[in-house]
Amino acid sequence: MTKKIGMIPGTGKQSQGIALRLAQAGYKVMIGSRSSEKAKTIVEELNTKLSVSSFYGDENKEVVKQCDILFFVVPPEYICSTLEDLGSDIKTDAIIVDVIVPLTFEAGLAYCSEDMCLDQFDYPSVSEYIQATVPEGVSVVGGFKTISAAKLNRLNHPLDVDVFLTSNSQEAKNDIKGIISKIEGLRVLDAGPLAFSRTTEQMTAFVININKLNKLKHASFRVISAAPKKQK
Repeated sequence: MTKKIGMIPGTGKQSQGIALRLAQAGYKVMIGSRSSEKAKTIVEELNTKLSVSSFYGDENKEVVKQCDILFFVVPPEYICSTLEDLGSDIKTDAIIVDVIVPLTFEAGLAYCSEDMCLDQFDYPSVSEYIQATVPEGVSVVGGFKTISAAKLNRLNHPLDVDVFLTSNSQEAKNDIKGIISKIEGLRVLDAGPLAFSRTTEQMTAFVININKLNKLKHASFRVISAAPKKQK
C-alpha cells in the first residue's frame, strides 16, 4: 500500500521546497495549513509551478488524520502548541520527519536556541522532544535540517547535497530513505539515533554562519570519503 505523505504545514518555503522535490520524484503530497482555504491556495500554486496534479490539501488536523508520513516544518516556537493540538490525531504507526531547527540570532550570527517553547521545552533537540510527546507507536526521524529552503526551491538544479537521517527506529529511517532517495541529487546518510539531531541542528547554525562570514551562497554539507583501495 502506498503511504500518504503530508506537510505540517505546507505553506512555508522550506516545506514547499521539500514538497516540490518529492513531486518531481513522482510522489503525491498533501499540503496542510491552519485553514483549508489557505492550503488549497498553496496547492493550486504548487500544481501550477510544476504543471502537475500531485498536490492536494486541507487543514492540518485532516492531514494528520490521513497521512502515514508527516513532515513537520513548524516554526519552532509553535511546536509545543502544535503537538498539543494535533498529537492525539496522529496515526499510531505514523512516521514524523522533523525538519525543525530552533535558531536564534545574536550579533548577526546564528545559534541554536535553548528557549524554545519557554519553560515547556526541556529537551536537547526538537526531534527528541517530538518523540517524547507523540503517541506510542509513532516514530520520529530527524531530516532535512541542514538543507536550506533556497536550495530546495532551486528546482532547475540538482540538490547535490547529503541529508542526514536520525531516528531510534531503523525501520522508520529505512522507510524515509526509500522515499527521499528518489530526489535527484540527494544522497541519504544514516546519522544514527535521534540524539544526533542535537548535532544536525547545530550544523544548521554552523553553515549559516559559514555562509555569512565567508560571503558564500547556498553552502551545504557533503561527506567525502576516501576511495576504496584497489585489490591487488
